[in-house]
Amino acid sequence: MFFATVPMFIFLGIVWWLDRYDREPIWLVSLVFMWGAIFSALGSLIINVVSGAILTEMVGPVPADAIGTVLMAPLVEEPMKASVLILVCLTRWFDNATDGFVYGAAVGLGFAVSENFLYFSQFTDDFFAWVSVVAIRTACTGLMHAMASSIVGAALGWAKCRTIEIRIVSFVLGLATAMMVHLLWNALAVIAGFGNGEALLIDIAIFGVEFAIVFAIFMACVQGEHKMILRELRVEAEGGVLPPQHVAIIASVRRRSQFGWCPPNVNQAEYIETATRLAFRRMQCRGRGSGQAQFYKEARALRHKLRAMLGTKPLPPPPGSST
Repeated sequence: MFFATVPMFIFLGIVWWLDRYDREPIWLVSLVFMWGAIFSALGSLIINVVSGAILTEMVGPVPADAIGTVLMAPLVEEPMKASVLILVCLTRWFDNATDGFVYGAAVGLGFAVSENFLYFSQFTDDFFAWVSVVAIRTACTGLMHAMASSIVGAALGWAKCRTIEIRIVSFVLGLATAMMVHLLWNALAVIAGFGNGEALLIDIAIFGVEFAIVFAIFMACVQGEHKMILRELRVEAEGGVLPPQHVAIIASVRRRSQFGWCPPNVNQAEYIETATRLAFRRMQCRGRGSGQAQFYKEARALRHKLRAMLGTKPLPPPPGSST
């Protein structure tokens, strides 16, 4: 239980920490993690057992085991993990692709906890076999589940403020990509299980490349949030909502955590959070999704809140303006 849970918690903490500009609520990330560990894992187990029994009757135990691992597992497990991402995507905490990466990793790592525990429990009679299984499943298989689900989450986040047609296509493509990543890992693992040691090395190498690509995209999304906050808050500063010198500070993880720049009568943490949320809502207002009216409403409320915190007032209209 220790080796099945602790590494996954550490991985989850790292992913949550890397989302530096608008970290997701710990309670919601934990809930998604638990969904993966309980509901996604249990549902997948039931379907896999039933389908495995049917395949065994049809083709025999050995082919059924291979088919179940290579084909059925990705087709069953990825949609089961993605189910909670669809629900979270509808909430106000799910804003963009970066959030999708975090929630996708959370459900995947939660799923890996339950799956790893089942696998680790099967090798208690052979210590060296147990150590190898723990090492591979912790360093590779667990992260593979997180990576595959994060692809689905990122696809949902990217399409969050787009039309329903784009959202459906993005989700389908993301889910198909996650299934292919899962299928490729399992297929080479099955080949390695038949005594082909090179297949395992190839499997790990391919996984490393996939992981590096997905991680690079995740970090690019985080950097994109920095640029977005700068862009959106500069417009608000021009409108007199907040001081221009605060824009670069709020958009910097290092500078925003320092003291002395925020007015003494203003709660610094609340100020940073409100300004950051306003930047996100401004960005979402330009989308083409179904929730635009709500985004406009929330942006106005956040803008009024900032003005109340700082004591700023709307700038007068320019000379010659009719308003």
